[in-house]
Amino acid sequence: MEGALRCASLQRMCSETPPPWSVAEVFRRGLPPRMTTRHVAVAAGAALVVGLLVLARRRRSSRAAARHLRILRGIGFKTLTTEMEVAVRLAVQCGEAMLEAIAAVDSQSGLNLKDGKHGIDPQTATDLANERLVIDTLKLIFPTHAVIGEESCAAAGGKVPMVDPSVPTWIVDPIDGTQNFCTSLPLSVVSIGLCLNGVPALGVIYDPFRDELFVGVAAEGAYLNGVRMRADAKRTALDKAMVLTDVGYERSPKGARRLAACHEALLLANTFGVRIVGSTVLALAWVAAGRASAFYVGLHKKDVPKAWDWCAAKAIGDASGVVFLRAENDIPFDLTSPSVCAAGSEALAKTLRRTLCQATVVLKD
Repeated sequence: MEGALRCASLQRMCSETPPPWSVAEVFRRGLPPRMTTRHVAVAAGAALVVGLLVLARRRRSSRAAARHLRILRGIGFKTLTTEMEVAVRLAVQCGEAMLEAIAAVDSQSGLNLKDGKHGIDPQTATDLANERLVIDTLKLIFPTHAVIGEESCAAAGGKVPMVDPSVPTWIVDPIDGTQNFCTSLPLSVVSIGLCLNGVPALGVIYDPFRDELFVGVAAEGAYLNGVRMRADAKRTALDKAMVLTDVGYERSPKGARRLAACHEALLLANTFGVRIVGSTVLALAWVAAGRASAFYVGLHKKDVPKAWDWCAAKAIGDASGVVFLRAENDIPFDLTSPSVCAAGSEALAKTLRRTLCQATVVLKD
C-alpha cells in the first residue's frame, strides 16, 4: 500500500509540477545550482515509475480493447467497421485513464469549475486529456471529418456548433457524469458518436467501472459486450416502469420547483421506480439495454443536455428500439433538442411526457 501511494504521489508530482530540467538535460549539462545527486535520483525514479505506469495502462487498455474488438468482429458488422474500431480503442483507453485517476485518488486533479468559483459544473484534468486524445486521433485518422467535443466547446464559450450534414461529424463527451467521477462515484462513461448526413449513425459508450461496452449502428443493431440489446417494449404504463432522470445543473428556485413537481407527479402516478443516475449518456444506454424503461431530462434552463449527451446514445437507442420524444412539445427529437422523454415503447414515452407536461404547466415562465 505504501509503495502504491508513493507511486501515486510521484505520478502527481511529475504531471502537475514537472522539474525545470529533465533527467537527460541534467546528464548533458551537469547539475544546476543547488541540485544534488539525490535530486537526480528522485527525478530518475519518478520518471521510471511514471513510465511503468503509462506502459502498464497502455497494455491494459490494449488488451481490453482487443478483447472487445474480437467480440464485435464476430458479430459481423457490415458498415462503419473502421470507424467503430477506432472509437472502441479510444473509448477503452479513456476509460482506463478514468480508472487510473480514481485509483490514484486523483480524480479531482486539475479541477476547474466551468460556471465560476462557487459553481457546480466541474472539469478535471482527465476530461481534458481524454478529449485531447480522442480529437487528435480522430483528426489524424479521419482528416476530412469534423469533431465536436464538450470541453473544447466549453473553452470556446459554451456554444455548440451546428452539425453540417455534408460532413461526417464525431461528437465526443470524454467523461459524461463528471460530478460522479470527481467524487469517485462509479457512474460515469466515455461517449463517442458519429453523425452521417447530420444524423447519429454510430455510437460507442464505455463504462470502465463495469467494463461494459455499448455499441450501436443505427441500421445494424446495438450490442452490450457482444450481446444484442433490445429496449423494453413490454412496460407501457408508469406503474410497471423503472424511470430514470437527472437534475443537471439546475439550482434556481423556479427550476427546483419544476423538477420537484415532476417527481411528485410520477410518485402520485404510482410509478414503479424513479432513479437519478447522474449521467444522461449512461441512463440512455441502460434504457437501450432494457435495464430501465424510460428516461427524461431537460425541464428547465440548466437541466438541458447538449449534442455530446445525445449523439452516441441516440445511435445506440435507435438501433435497439428506443423511442425519443421531446419532453416539452411534439417537435421531432434531434441533436439540438433541449429535452427528452425516451422509452422502450411509444406508449410509455407519450404517457411520461403527458405526466411531466401536466405537472409543470402551472409553473411555466
